[in-house]
Order: sequence, then structure tokens, then C-alpha cells
Amino acid sequence: MNIGPMEDRLAIRELIETFSAGVMRIDAEYWGELWAPDGAWKLPSLPEDCVGKTNIKEMFREKLAYVDSISMIAFPADLVVDGDTAEGKAYCRELIFTKEGAQKILFGCFHDQYVRLNGRWLFRRREYEILSVH
Repeated sequence: MNIGPMEDRLAIRELIETFSAGVMRIDAEYWGELWAPDGAWKLPSLPEDCVGKTNIKEMFREKLAYVDSISMIAFPADLVVDGDTAEGKAYCRELIFTKEGAQKILFGCFHDQYVRLNGRWLFRRREYEILSVH
């Protein structure tokens, strides 16, 4: 169930869509601007959160270095907006084509915390859970 003002929920949905576009472009700068300065990113392959926009951008470059092309589709669910903070989930499907010619399909769920800074919604924390890999 989604709770909160529609304009905020729409802005968060657009944030999630822009995240997917940044992944598909493999563009760390574009994608990295979606994070709060003290944002945190957690992947199953990371022992702890990657914290801070600069570190997150660098980790993005590292994690996608093996990728030739990628398609990501994501949609939000269970958004709860409370003033200038929000939380929710985003379910996604990734089609990954590596530089070596391998292919991988992932189904996942992001567990998100959002913050509005200077009128703009950003990721405060984003943790990725892999639901299935093929």
C-alpha cells in the first residue's frame, strides 16, 4: 500500500526510473547524482554499506566494469511518505550482457529509504536483495 501525497510518490517513482536509466547508460555521474551526500548503498556482494556519494559512484564503476550492456526495469511498491523522508521497495528485472559474452537475468527488490533535500527526492539508503538469478 502506498501512503502519502501523490506528488511525492510520483517524484520518488521518477527517482527510481532515473536510477534504472543511469544503470542502462552505465553512467556513474548521472546515476550518482540520485544519492544524498551521506547516502548508503548495500549489495549482497558488499560486506557493509558503501557510504557517501563519491564512494557510491566509484563502487558503481567497479561493479559494472564487466558489463557490456544492461537493461533494468524497476517499479516502486509500498511507498510511505512522511514529510521529507520516505521508505519503500522497488522490484526490478535486470538483463545483463557481459563483455565476455555471458548473459544473466536477475529479479530483485530494493529496500529503500528516501530523503527530500532542497526540494528533490534522493536515495538515503538502498539495499538490493536478489530474489532469483538465471
